[in-house]
Amino acid sequence: MDLSEHAVKLTDLTKDFGKLRAVDNLNLEISEGEIFALVGPNGAGKTTTIKMILGITPPTSGEVEVLGWSIPKDRRKIKRDIGYLAQQRALYETLTTRENIEFFAAIKGLSKEELRSKTNELMDVLDLFEYEKVRAHNLSGGTQQRVALACACVNSPRLLLLDEATVGLDPVLRKDVWDYLRDFNKKVKGAIIITTHFLDEADYADRVGFIRDANLIALDTPDTLKKQTSSVTMEEVFIKLAAEET
Repeated sequence: MDLSEHAVKLTDLTKDFGKLRAVDNLNLEISEGEIFALVGPNGAGKTTTIKMILGITPPTSGEVEVLGWSIPKDRRKIKRDIGYLAQQRALYETLTTRENIEFFAAIKGLSKEELRSKTNELMDVLDLFEYEKVRAHNLSGGTQQRVALACACVNSPRLLLLDEATVGLDPVLRKDVWDYLRDFNKKVKGAIIITTHFLDEADYADRVGFIRDANLIALDTPDTLKKQTSSVTMEEVFIKLAAEET
């Protein structure tokens, strides 16, 4: 793993929705070249954190720096360097699998040659060729998720943000997606931030942040967290860490 400058830096980041605190004083640096997993139960603050990094949701207080730019002020300056997969899949229902991927590639500024090459590569890796001419509204939820992931990766972004990217996928395909993400990151040497509530997936990341009730309760490599808590699995790690917080 080749880590250099930070891709994301969060300083005292806090977000309130009325009386509800969604993210509480989060401090975090994620390096270029790193695959970082933000893990925790639903409602813990993972998606809110991602949206603040993107500049979609402004923080109540604190600072967000992405690829050297201040967010949300400089959000437009990083648009072409970002890939984002939201929990709610943003596919065009009347477009086919290929048309959706090529459409997002065109938006990101890929040439016609690059567009076709990258689309073919992603359809191969994510096992989508059999759905090439199928319109999005006729695809299963799991297949739509794979198409959405392809759309997020198509511009080889310096920062890839994946919010519950493996929801709806079977265990074998979830493993395949992680294998692709590792290969992708070796080529691009950017950063990947992925949120998940599948605790076993934390093992695939370079570092893991456990978030619970708006607070980051642990941050380290999977192996170190297992050693610190005398655990065998990441699920066991989280259970022990959560118990310490109660």
